[in-house]
Amino acid sequence: MAGRNYPKGAAKREEILDVALETVAENGYNAATIRTIAEAAGLSKTGVGHHFASKYELLTAVLARRDEAGVEATQDAGVELLFDAIREALAEHAKEAGLTELYVRLAAEASDPSNVAHEFFVDRYRRLEEFGVDELSELQRAGGVPRDLDPRVLSVLIAAVVDGLSLRLLYEPELDPEPVVDALRGLLAAAAKAAPES
Repeated sequence: MAGRNYPKGAAKREEILDVALETVAENGYNAATIRTIAEAAGLSKTGVGHHFASKYELLTAVLARRDEAGVEATQDAGVELLFDAIREALAEHAKEAGLTELYVRLAAEASDPSNVAHEFFVDRYRRLEEFGVDELSELQRAGGVPRDLDPRVLSVLIAAVVDGLSLRLLYEPELDPEPVVDALRGLLAAAAKAAPES
């Protein structure tokens, strides 16, 4: 990745990752074979295999790269902009159909504990839940979310909405996910206002 200093082997790995991400984003999950990625990176399949033991390992690394930008944007947003950051992330998912397809398909396949990507998703859901609990607890203190709702349950609910919308976007690419996120935020805010003060 530009602007980063890596040893030669690590730099080549990053280059392969960049090519794989671009291949998936532009051409979709099925086009992302080791052969097509190797050709685009100017390597042999063996050369790619030197850095990634399998297609699943490579595609899992692509998802981790995709997550980096989303995590940074959400953390930079601050708690008062949590839902805005979620809206922006989903807007990106709508524009990046290939990467969204990769996420949805790999998430389903990785539910099998023997899948190479299984631990990535277990860890991803755990980190998202921890982040959501922290942010939603702050929103509760600020009065934007009902205080009697378990922040962990709300975090799981929001993650489920995001995952569900990601799948739905593959069926309806024209669907605008932002009003759905706004409706969820509005429902939580209205419930917080209606709740009796303790």
